[in-house]
Amino acid sequence: MTATQTAEMVGLLAWVSSRVMIQAKSGVLLPLHPYPEQLRIWGYACRQRTLGLPVRIRVLKARQVGASTAIEALIFGDCQNRPNRHGFVCAHDDDSSAILFRMTQLMEEELPPEERRAKDYSNRKEIIFSQPHRSQIQVQTAGKMELGRSGMIHDLHCSEVAFWKRGKQTLLSVLQCVPDQPDTMVIQETTANGASGPFYEGWNDNVRRWNAATTEREQLSGYVPVFISWLSCTDYQIPLQPGQTLEPLDEKEEALVAAGATAAQLKWRRSAIRDKCGSDEELFEQEYPSTPDEAFKTSGRPAIPRAIFERHHQTSCPPARAVHLVERRTLEGAVVTAEPADLNARLCWHVWHEPDPTCDYTVFGDVAEGQLADPADPRSDPDFSAGLVFNRRYLRFDAMFHGRLEAYDFGLQLWMASVWYRNAWASPESNACGIAPLAAFKHKAYPYLYQRTRPEEALNAGEDSPLWGWKTTLANRDFMIDTWVARCRSDPVEGWAPAVLVLQEGLADEEQHFVRKASGKREHQAGYHDDILFGAMGALQLHVLCPRGEFETTPAVKRSRRPMKYAGGVDPGLEVEDMECVTTG
Repeated sequence: MTATQTAEMVGLLAWVSSRVMIQAKSGVLLPLHPYPEQLRIWGYACRQRTLGLPVRIRVLKARQVGASTAIEALIFGDCQNRPNRHGFVCAHDDDSSAILFRMTQLMEEELPPEERRAKDYSNRKEIIFSQPHRSQIQVQTAGKMELGRSGMIHDLHCSEVAFWKRGKQTLLSVLQCVPDQPDTMVIQETTANGASGPFYEGWNDNVRRWNAATTEREQLSGYVPVFISWLSCTDYQIPLQPGQTLEPLDEKEEALVAAGATAAQLKWRRSAIRDKCGSDEELFEQEYPSTPDEAFKTSGRPAIPRAIFERHHQTSCPPARAVHLVERRTLEGAVVTAEPADLNARLCWHVWHEPDPTCDYTVFGDVAEGQLADPADPRSDPDFSAGLVFNRRYLRFDAMFHGRLEAYDFGLQLWMASVWYRNAWASPESNACGIAPLAAFKHKAYPYLYQRTRPEEALNAGEDSPLWGWKTTLANRDFMIDTWVARCRSDPVEGWAPAVLVLQEGLADEEQHFVRKASGKREHQAGYHDDILFGAMGALQLHVLCPRGEFETTPAVKRSRRPMKYAGGVDPGLEVEDMECVTTG
């Protein structure tokens, strides 16, 4: 970039600071004297221009910290002072679009009379300056028009982009209008809306690139991630009265003090939690995060309480051992052996705890149906089959299968795991393609196959008996989720001691991305999966519904089980084989 162009950018920032008027929160019109965090945004824009790079910035922010004002002022100043520029602002809803356009109108109307330019058009959506200047500023709502048909855009402001309707497609469309030229600007800003979506994914990519960069140019090539904490906003504080103290501080307040929070800011925080957020601390952290991680974890509409999936993320566990399960027939019956495997092998089980003769187990399989992670994106990953082994004595998940294979073959994997884990009570989910894995259990005459009861099938009264296998229905799906939450939350007296223990990081990730949609239905966010989670919830249901098995109190290699009553039905009289659990390698 030439020295002249650098001077132009510096001159633009100086002009904005001296000419632009804004409406303060008090309602009074004041010159824009930028906050430090507004200056951060401008500073990164100036550094990228100085290096001859396009301005590309992603801003993750708390509420009402002035980011939108700083960006609107930049776009207005550029279009006001340079001919043939097209500024485009896209907000997430009509009200926000109107507010941002009114902000721009106010900046233009409050200029000194001698600096105001003639206009061909000015309404509630756009300002078009007359020739020969011809620059224009346009404001639209995401999802209300084909943004990709807006022509060339030089300065683009994507406001509250995490809340855009059809966000991925809309963002892709409008970004095609911005040339990859140094003299262009794209700034995306938003409060968080859960740990998913194009902004969340882009933010994480930008942070990884920034941290891995070894030079300033590498850091600034691409989107610069800028986080604005509520602690950065000077408005968010209430001075203490003479002699007033805030002792004692709770754990969160102590962490904020360590991060630089003042007593006046902590006093404002307490007031905001009480008066703005209904005494809900998580709601405050959603609106006023102090870290990016806090912003993403507390926002959106999580269906699993944050305390649960955070605990599961933080649980330390032994490294998983990878095994292949192999069936062998002997004169004494079926033998299942576990042989060492590669963790990336196709038919690999991840094992944290091997079968224990002092424990009994359940095994459940969520069968892949070929559904895409994001139905709107044909390139997104299809779902997986997930098998979970639940230790009923220690309330933990001891093994997991996660992969893609034919449904009947998946059933054989579940059957072998059930045999290996001491004749566990077992079931694949028998919905739709779950019938094939169920057939594998029937062909093996497995005696501990879950049989559901008629009341569970109230919506399917015409179905023939026996009702083999767990079937997820409209009548019991919410019950599965609620049971999971109830069994995973902490006890008010004993803490986390009796709660279900999760050892698999993928399960904790799926909990975090399991949300309540606008319709009220609880399911995975677009682009993510819930196969492991539903496998775990199914294994927990078998634990709740099936009778407890007999198990040794001292170690033993071989174990026989007597025929037992089926959950919801009577033992149909299948012959029970002696099944030996053997580990090799």
